[in-house]
Amino acid sequence: MVCHNRPSESVSMILNKTIKNELNALSSQYELYWAGGPVRDLLLSRPVIDIDLVLPSDAVAVARKFSEAIKGTLVVLDESHGVARVVSGNCYLDFSEFRNGATSIEEDLQKRDITINAMALPAGTALKLYELWQNGKNDKDLHVPDLIDPCNGLEDVKSRIVRAISKENLLDDPLRLVRIFRFAAELDFLVAPETAAVIRNIAPSISSSAPERVNAELTHILQTKRSGPTFKYMEKASLLKEILPEITGLEGVEQPGFHHLDVLEHCFETLIFMDILIDDPASAFPTPKQFTAWIKKHPGLIPALKWTALMHDWGKPAQKGEKNGRVTFYNHDRTGADMARKVAARLRWSKEERDFTARMIELHMRPFHLLPNFRSGGPTRRALRRLLESTGPHYPALFLQAMADSKAGCGPLKPPKLDNELAGLAERVHEFYLKQLQPAQKAPKLLDGNDIMRLLNLEPGPIVGKIMKAVEAARIEGEISNKKQAEKLARKIFKELKSSS
Repeated sequence: MVCHNRPSESVSMILNKTIKNELNALSSQYELYWAGGPVRDLLLSRPVIDIDLVLPSDAVAVARKFSEAIKGTLVVLDESHGVARVVSGNCYLDFSEFRNGATSIEEDLQKRDITINAMALPAGTALKLYELWQNGKNDKDLHVPDLIDPCNGLEDVKSRIVRAISKENLLDDPLRLVRIFRFAAELDFLVAPETAAVIRNIAPSISSSAPERVNAELTHILQTKRSGPTFKYMEKASLLKEILPEITGLEGVEQPGFHHLDVLEHCFETLIFMDILIDDPASAFPTPKQFTAWIKKHPGLIPALKWTALMHDWGKPAQKGEKNGRVTFYNHDRTGADMARKVAARLRWSKEERDFTARMIELHMRPFHLLPNFRSGGPTRRALRRLLESTGPHYPALFLQAMADSKAGCGPLKPPKLDNELAGLAERVHEFYLKQLQPAQKAPKLLDGNDIMRLLNLEPGPIVGKIMKAVEAARIEGEISNKKQAEKLARKIFKELKSSS
């Protein structure tokens, strides 16, 4: 079976004339409804990213007929429960039968998760509303004829509230506990207080959900502009600690000097600032081009960078110590990276996400360690090269993390110009990357492995690589610029290596 993933939340689906005609034809032949997400999104004037079509029976057969008519691709998702998907270009249309033994559309809707997802429209009416929306003429007052709304979802749409239909419905699929917060984040709605209370009561049930499904919902949250506040709301509802039990050790761990919050609240605050920086790098960086370019080039790593923001100080409780009467957290970066790897394994992250997040956490203090040199005219070319070798092309991400971290710390010992200094250091690193590192990486090596073996009468081995790497480092740092200088340096390095061994 071919698996077709739905498009991202930002992709608007456009129905062509053929699809519209066939949907109209189906609506005249079957008891067919648009239900759930597309109805909600039409009422909110949001992009419709897929269509959920519901009918009493024969959903797979109807989907097959529709797929043939529009020359689309049929994907049978669940034959036994009557669920199929038809894909045509960027159009995703899901066909399903009334769920869990429901005998009417009203009964089907009452078995869903939240009220704003429990509305339906007859297919013909929905298509007319879709065309009004597509032409920018939808009814702003939300007077929708034929709306089927047994759970008063329209009122919650108007009030911008996410409300669970029932505790039983949540327990039927505990993943819905996270989905409630996902919808709140995506729609910029509030979770109803009574719903938050129910979640708090049944939060441990989330452990029965597959980690991959939980991670998918968390990723949706991290792709929004409101991931920081949303994760805080999840923590207040006792849900986040069921997914990330590591956070229980962060609360109450005070931080001196630069910070005004304990470790847990500081991590939440860092995530909130990361939301802001990713949405608008210019809010903190006077020359934001490098950051906007990185964000545009690496959209798939945005959730991983937000994980970095949330997890960067998780290693502090285990590394808390004291020196000369001052609280210390030596090596908390490495401990935090190890904790991130364990979370990655538990939530089934991709290798790229795991490695990126762990690396960013390991490096998150490096920009701060370079600031004393920056204040005195540095850092040196060697320090800049070593930083960029550690980050690769992801150095803008590291400085986004550092800036979010800095803005989340407002303690009495924080230097008043720290944020500006970080922005200046980021610009210096970027300039070195553009003018020194990138040209050197693109140019032919001054000495390759064969050159070094001939020059020094060496056999292939690790020492050749060490010499070649050292020569290239010297070129990047501006110490040498031609082959003659490279050969002289290679001889010197070889001599030093021989004497040290």
